[in-house]
Amino acid sequence: MAQVQSLERSLSIMEYLARDPAGASVAQLSQEMGLAKSTVHRLLQTLMARGYVQQDQQYGHYQLGVQCLTLASHFLGQLDIRNLAKASLMQLSKDSGEVVHLCILDRNEAVYIDKVESQQTLRMYSQVGRRAMLHCTGVGKALLVGFDEQQVERLIQEKGLPRFTDTTITEAKQLEDEIKQIRQQGYAIDEQEHEKGIRCIAAPIFDYEGKVSAAISIAGPIERMTKERVQKDLPSVMLQHSQLLSKKLGYRGCSKSTQMISGESLR
Repeated sequence: MAQVQSLERSLSIMEYLARDPAGASVAQLSQEMGLAKSTVHRLLQTLMARGYVQQDQQYGHYQLGVQCLTLASHFLGQLDIRNLAKASLMQLSKDSGEVVHLCILDRNEAVYIDKVESQQTLRMYSQVGRRAMLHCTGVGKALLVGFDEQQVERLIQEKGLPRFTDTTITEAKQLEDEIKQIRQQGYAIDEQEHEKGIRCIAAPIFDYEGKVSAAISIAGPIERMTKERVQKDLPSVMLQHSQLLSKKLGYRGCSKSTQMISGESLR
């Protein structure tokens, strides 16, 4: 597919600035992208004129502009799942006292599209728009329920299974077994696999075609998100809301979450 070079370079600049909230200088961008400073400066001036980039007056660094937020707001507003899930996110946060996330799949990564913050003093850091790998997060593993064997193999080839903590899944067979277990019980647990000291429980949301559309999670410090709480107290409320959201999206299948909510055995 033919690509417009100036557009591709402009998008690369914006993606680079998105990764660094402190911004970057023309020299930094020039070195990073392998372009002449004059070229980078010209592209920045065009982006600034349209509001997609702004310049810090104190240090002269370039940062993303307000127009990016405008586009993001319009995009997020088009995601019906956010509107449908809002009440459940609020209730889950109220019931658990922890931060609750809503994520979707994009380019083999989990993207956080909404959250309800915890009211606790000690909080975990998370951000709407942030991306996370699938093999090491609760929402990521919940989204993997929708992958077949070939898709899992391609994911591993593309992304690998990098280790973040001593509990991170780093073997293909281990990941396959984990996905099977999540399908059986209806929810996933992140046992400090991405960030030490953070434990999470998550569940997939299915659409009218029976495909995994999104995932929701409850996460927090292990001092509050104890193993007993995650394994005994939170699964039922998590599955109740994931099943409710699936029904709102038109899902009519019988899932393990339905069985657990009604008290039937998962064995």
